Amino acid sequence: MSFSPYLYFSFVFITIFSILEVTKNFKHSVLLKVQFIGLLTFASIVNLLLFIGHLSELELSIVRLLIDIMPMFVLNIALILYAYKIPTWVFIGEGLTAVVGIVLVSIYATPNTTYFLHTDAFQFYAVASTTNLYLKIFRIILLAAYFIFFCGFIVKTSFFEKQKNQFYTPLRFWTTLMILGFLLYIFENTLPIHEYTKGVYSTHILPVVLVLGILYRPHSINAPWYHYDLSDVNKVEISKDSFEVAFYTSHFYLKEKASIENLSVDLDSNKIIVTAFIKKNTGLGFADLINKSRVDYLVELLRDRKHEEYTIEALAKMSGFGSRQTMYKAFAKFKKQSPTEFIDSLDH
Repeated sequence: MSFSPYLYFSFVFITIFSILEVTKNFKHSVLLKVQFIGLLTFASIVNLLLFIGHLSELELSIVRLLIDIMPMFVLNIALILYAYKIPTWVFIGEGLTAVVGIVLVSIYATPNTTYFLHTDAFQFYAVASTTNLYLKIFRIILLAAYFIFFCGFIVKTSFFEKQKNQFYTPLRFWTTLMILGFLLYIFENTLPIHEYTKGVYSTHILPVVLVLGILYRPHSINAPWYHYDLSDVNKVEISKDSFEVAFYTSHFYLKEKASIENLSVDLDSNKIIVTAFIKKNTGLGFADLINKSRVDYLVELLRDRKHEEYTIEALAKMSGFGSRQTMYKAFAKFKKQSPTEFIDSLDH
């Protein structure tokens, strides 16, 4: 007996679990949440139909239409993460595409012929397996449009797009992986390679890639972050003078609880804006700025010969470090030597 039915059934449960996880933990815009839930819902319906196994030509055409529409959700997710909106013309185009697909399926797909999907000899996702000419042309045009958009998107964000916010790198990496997952689907089902792969990627691997991608998405997607461009940080209500006073003059970095949240309170701002401001003006993340400032403070203590009065552990505490090990690691990172080597250099 084929293992495929059990695999499809397990995919249904996993996608339902993923929908519940996204609904619970996702705190970004409602529009973006809808795209994730829509993608997972389509995936669960597709796998439920595949689990049944015996499908008419009409039902099989519905399965193909659903999975061919799924990349639209990935396209929308990419647009929201990078442009912070989906243009109206894209919504209209997607809606018209879905309507055309539904009309073609309802007219040209017949419920008479029945297929048994749980066989290695039938690659049902392949464009070549689509019997009706009009449906075949529709699928080719749609998949070609996806290919052009996805390739253009990857090239633009990888080589021409400037970093827009502190989440850019992980989001770009994650989005590219999700896009590549569907590009491989397009390759397998439009090129003759499906004769060799037997459609295994589309039916067995793509659902896993999809679910793992959503479950292990960057944490910044969950959070209700704002889309301030780094180039526009100077427009935010944080002046360099106020930051200088709050961070350096008051020796904020020496505090035991020197968190981004506490600094945001001191600056009467929020952590997203403060993080972006720090990145813009120092080129460092918050944690690196804290550690670098502590190392610089420790260096001044050593130059004042405080190591002759206090142990290195005591100096580490004075500099805001929680432990000697943490201090040694930070010192090596920013000074390229150990405190002992630095002390020795003072004596020569």
